Amino acid sequence: MEIRHLRYFTAVAEQGSVAAAARKLNIVQPALSRQIHDLEEQLGTPLFERSVRGVQLTSAGRQFLRDTTKLLADLDAARERALRAAAGLEGSLRIGISPNHTWHPLILQRLRRFQRAYPNVALMLESSLSPQQLSHIKEGRIDGGFVALRDPGDTELAGVKVLSSGLLLAVPSHSPYARKPPLRLRDLKDEPCVWFPRERSPVYHDYLIHQCQRAGLSPRLVQIGADVATTLGMVAAGMGYSIVSEVSRYNSPKEVVLHPHRDLPDVYDVELVMRADVDHPVLAAFARVMSTAGPREAKPG
Repeated sequence: MEIRHLRYFTAVAEQGSVAAAARKLNIVQPALSRQIHDLEEQLGTPLFERSVRGVQLTSAGRQFLRDTTKLLADLDAARERALRAAAGLEGSLRIGISPNHTWHPLILQRLRRFQRAYPNVALMLESSLSPQQLSHIKEGRIDGGFVALRDPGDTELAGVKVLSSGLLLAVPSHSPYARKPPLRLRDLKDEPCVWFPRERSPVYHDYLIHQCQRAGLSPRLVQIGADVATTLGMVAAGMGYSIVSEVSRYNSPKEVVLHPHRDLPDVYDVELVMRADVDHPVLAAFARVMSTAGPREAKPG
């Protein structure tokens, strides 16, 4: 049984005549009659009662018409969904995002814009740090992720820039440096510093250490936070200062004061990263929105 048999049967049932159905389908009447006969042979029961006035559905035919109508409608809908998915208008995405970027206003604005433009795409955000995201992207466990400071020589991956971020000095609100930061970072050499384990994010860890060394600072690491949220919490508790991403200003505790500093001038890109060899129309549409400024997009500040 083929789909054309179902469409031929439906046409004959709707027209009440093989001749009228043949004209509608633009095929010759004997060929259509053979197709209907073949369908009845495959089902093992007559679908029509024939007379000189045309054809009428049998009880089996009436039930088969109900089922066939639903089946063809589902098939047409499936075809439409497939075409929409091919155009990036429908489907699903699994995207990784670090906790530090979850509340960034630019990312939130673009996520809302994507939802408005592609309401039939199911978007799932999974919280994880950049190194974990990169592994999950390569393994196919997620489709892409918001990643900072990846290895540009990794040819398995491709990325589009979403935003740029700098670094800020984070101090407790009751610190002497809360109102005015030290003139040079090296002035903090004797102050306790809250850091994080290198294995959590080696590239970002080394980037921060390089910024400190360039400023003549060797941080006195006395406290270790598992992630940025924990680090900021420890700074808020007065356990020391830290150097954090500029995006931390959007989810930092009120007990933490964040200062830009002349010894932290560099910026780095946050990208939407995906596998370089994947052809994914929905992901491509998501990447276009996330890397393109909207007409009313507020500048983060």
